[in-house]
Amino acid sequence: MLAINTESMISKIKDLSIPELSLMSLISFELKDRLAVYFKIDPFTVPDPFPIKEDLSYFIIVDKSDTDRIISFVAIKKDFDDSSLWGNALLGNELSRLDLSPKDILSLKQELLPKETNNFYPLRRDGAIVGFIAFAFEICGKKYPSST
Repeated sequence: MLAINTESMISKIKDLSIPELSLMSLISFELKDRLAVYFKIDPFTVPDPFPIKEDLSYFIIVDKSDTDRIISFVAIKKDFDDSSLWGNALLGNELSRLDLSPKDILSLKQELLPKETNNFYPLRRDGAIVGFIAFAFEICGKKYPSST
């Protein structure tokens, strides 16, 4: 696993350009297509899986060539957190899974998806919800500090 300084990552995220955000969005659509082989992805979003829940594993999917490009935020039930599935089967050679603390993931999510709730799509296996995912294609603006 890569060593990641979340504060540094948040700082770099604030400087992402429109072309970088567009690339993140494109890659996240490709990831969604890959996920559809293993999961049913609901068509509508639901409340974010925060506050942190003990039965979920939280991680992010990033572009291996630039880990500041976050492709998706994932919260999956620990029973379904199959590392072999979240390896080459889904991520291939161009994406990587980063296991960060749920608090760090929430901080990153709040920078890229500042809307308070309903950013995550349910992931289902055999009809049951096994996790939630938010994609970079949902980014419609970054968080900017409020002026006082």
